[in-house]
Amino acid sequence: MSDNDHLTFSISQVARMLGVVPGTIRNWEKCGLISVRRSENNYRIFTLDDLNTLRKVKEYSVDKRMGAHAIRYLIGSNGENGSELEDQIRQQRQKQYSKKLMSEKWRELRKQQGYTLEEVSRAVGISVAHLSKLENGGNVSLELLRDLAHFYGESPLYFLEPAPEEKHLVRQNEGDSLDVNGDPGIEMRSLCAMREHVMYPVFCEVQPGSGNKTPHTHNGEEFIQMFSGTLEVHLREDQVYVLRTGDSFYYKGSDLHWWWNSGKRPARFLWVHSSVSK
Repeated sequence: MSDNDHLTFSISQVARMLGVVPGTIRNWEKCGLISVRRSENNYRIFTLDDLNTLRKVKEYSVDKRMGAHAIRYLIGSNGENGSELEDQIRQQRQKQYSKKLMSEKWRELRKQQGYTLEEVSRAVGISVAHLSKLENGGNVSLELLRDLAHFYGESPLYFLEPAPEEKHLVRQNEGDSLDVNGDPGIEMRSLCAMREHVMYPVFCEVQPGSGNKTPHTHNGEEFIQMFSGTLEVHLREDQVYVLRTGDSFYYKGSDLHWWWNSGKRPARFLWVHSSVSK
């Protein structure tokens, strides 16, 4: 038996090695993604095998943005047919998404910016026929939605279709659920039910360790008002702001930015995106 068989790590050490906060690992445990052993003092302890499993959990949940059910299945399969299952999950998610997208916006925006079908399809890695189908009402995957939005310099919110029923008042918990990030740790609800508007107010709840961690830019301006928890916002590569309860934050979408919940409890905040910049 080698020394490595007895080597154990604390939750703080494992979190540092994975690049997450301890709260994220605790959430994975609560979701049944990992089984954690305890020391005699009731502290969580992790072996090298546990660390390898956690690396897979992080890959599936953070990098590939899969849900808990899919991750439990993949971890339980010990890698058997893993890539095939991932493709099935991705295809299923592609079929379920994009019912609330305005297909005509793809075509209008492409023509406004002077691109041909060939130029856009080459940039986002799809065929001309696929892009033409999208512009005529075809379904779009979440990944492709983000790629197209990034190419055109817009937020994915720009491509959501108007509310089916126009109304000035949206009651608590009645806003439409949104999924424009694909992260299982992020829940969003639209707070606007108007057909035409330049502001997109959204209520967000972000679990510890989750967030929109890919640096990006887009048109428009954004505003955040914190209700509870902690949100770490990175701006222009060299600026880091930690937002807490009661704080507000305003920035231009053209500034490189990304954000995540660096705290130990859910972050709840109002996020307002405007598609128009002054």
